[in-house]
Amino acid sequence: MPRHSIIFLLPVVAILTSCSRNTKPTNSAKDSLGYRTESTAYVREDKDSWTYVTDNSSFHFTEVLGDKGTYEAALLLEENYHNENTPGIEGMRGDSIVRAWTPGSSPRQRELRWTAHEKANEGEVRDLFFRFAAWGCCDSPNVYTYYGLLSGKRLYVTNSDLLEINGKGEGPLSARFVGFGYDVASNPGSDPILQYGTYKDISQKFIIHSGKDYYDTPEVLGTANGKSEKYHLGLWGSTFTFVIVIRFAGDSELQIPVENDVIRPEKAVFPKGYSIRPGS
Repeated sequence: MPRHSIIFLLPVVAILTSCSRNTKPTNSAKDSLGYRTESTAYVREDKDSWTYVTDNSSFHFTEVLGDKGTYEAALLLEENYHNENTPGIEGMRGDSIVRAWTPGSSPRQRELRWTAHEKANEGEVRDLFFRFAAWGCCDSPNVYTYYGLLSGKRLYVTNSDLLEINGKGEGPLSARFVGFGYDVASNPGSDPILQYGTYKDISQKFIIHSGKDYYDTPEVLGTANGKSEKYHLGLWGSTFTFVIVIRFAGDSELQIPVENDVIRPEKAVFPKGYSIRPGS
C-alpha cells in the first residue's frame, strides 16, 4: 500500500562537541537534548480513496493539587494523537494515548505514573482532570472522558462540561462533580448515565431512560437557593444539598435531588415515560 509522506520536523537543538582526541562523549551531552518526540502527517492511498493521517506528539509539564489544596506532584505528560480522515466518509477517526511521568533530572530518570488510552481525537488538562475529546460526527454529540490527573483513573463520561459544586470542606475535596452523557464512542445505543462524585472517585451512577435519541443531548444544571448554574454552583461552607436538573428539548425536565451529599432517586420528579435505575 503506497504512502505519500509529508513529515513535519520539530525544531532540534544542535550540540557541538569537540573533535579533540582527549574529549569523550558523556551522558550529560545526550541528556541535554531532554525529552524528545516528533509529529508526522501523510496521505495514504487506499483502493478507492485517499486518507489523510496525522500523528501529533508533544510533552507538557503540569503541577497537580492534592487533597489539601497544595501542589502534590509535578507531572510530565506525553500526549500522542492519531487522526484519520477519508473524504466521502463522515467523521474523523481518532486514537489517543497519554502517559504521565514523574520527571527526573534526565530522561533516563523519569518514572511512568499512568497510561490512558481512548478512541479520541484530542485531549487537555482540565483542572484536576485530564479530558479526552472524541469529536461527534453528523448528529452524534462529542464524548468527553475524564481521568484523574494524580491517579490516571478513568472517571466521568459526558457530552458537555462537568458541573462543579463547591461546598463544605477545604481544598479539592470540597468540590463535587456531576456528569451526564451518552457514551456513543464506546457503547453506542446505550442510555445516558448520570454520575456524581469527587475528583478521585464516582460515588453514585444512575442510568436515565428517556426514550430520546442519542443526538438529543440535554442541558444539565445545578439548582439551589433560587439560582441555577450550568458550570459552577457555589454552596460555600454548607452541605451538598441541591437539585440536579436535566432539561431536554421540548420542555422535558427531570429534577433529581441531592441531600447531604447523596443522590435521592426515590424523590426524583420525572415526566411520563422517563425512569431512573442504579448503574454500575
